[in-house]
Amino acid sequence: MTASPSAKTGKPKLAFRPLPVPQVDVHGFWGDRADAVATRTADILYERCVEARMLEQIDPDRPSPGIVIPFHSPSPDEADRQGAEFTGSTVTTQMFWDSDLGKTIETAAYSLYRRKNPELEKKIDAVIDMYGKLQQEDGYLSSWYQRIQPGKRWTNLRDCHELYCAGHLIEGAVAYYQATGKRKLLDIMCRYADHIASVLGPEPGKKKGYCGHEEIELALVKLARVTGERKYMELAKYFIDQRGQQPHYFDEEARARGADPKAYHFKTYEYSQSHIPVREQDKVVGHAVRAMYLYS
Repeated sequence: MTASPSAKTGKPKLAFRPLPVPQVDVHGFWGDRADAVATRTADILYERCVEARMLEQIDPDRPSPGIVIPFHSPSPDEADRQGAEFTGSTVTTQMFWDSDLGKTIETAAYSLYRRKNPELEKKIDAVIDMYGKLQQEDGYLSSWYQRIQPGKRWTNLRDCHELYCAGHLIEGAVAYYQATGKRKLLDIMCRYADHIASVLGPEPGKKKGYCGHEEIELALVKLARVTGERKYMELAKYFIDQRGQQPHYFDEEARARGADPKAYHFKTYEYSQSHIPVREQDKVVGHAVRAMYLYS
């Protein structure tokens, strides 16, 4: 497929809007890869989630699995440098399971564009039902903070990926709605996004926070496009505009937890592209995945 530039008309340039996935048909090398995902990988991803006990964590009708993956321990070098102040011990990758399930739902959705798979669709519907039961009345939704560490929500945005997980669930919800027409997860995540906007933002009484791991920003853009609700675009803009502002939110948040901001185990906020305001940044720095989510 080729495209040529249009002649200059003097009209205002239109905003870029990517095509919805159902409007794109991929063949050749990448088509073969997409077919492999549809025929095998999507099912394998779901099974890996089951094997890891992720479904036990999101299902309120089952006992909590507790801490399955231990909290990080310092390397010898980190122990020498930071000792008892090692802040990585606040994190276990089990905190991120909602993001893994969000990506699994998104993968299933993309696979359903290419190949019908009623059994996989049934399994994903069941996962979505679990999230519907888990969601709190105020819209909050985090299997870790509801089932493993209740009472600590919104206390460590720097390290614990609370908004990152929300972002991947939003992306899964958008993709699954576009693939199947089913909007249950989309409605769940709209409620959660509305809750997030009630807690975080520039208005008096709200936390001036944002996520240490970018992701929710691009997810909110997708949510705004599929729902037509500009409020989600505005929330994404807030997260970008607030990032790196002074006084630094991650410092204030650490002090509120009784921690020393200087003990941050990555040492510099360049790691999370929050060392200076985003619109003042002119170099690519830090964690590659975080950076690419932000720049996209």
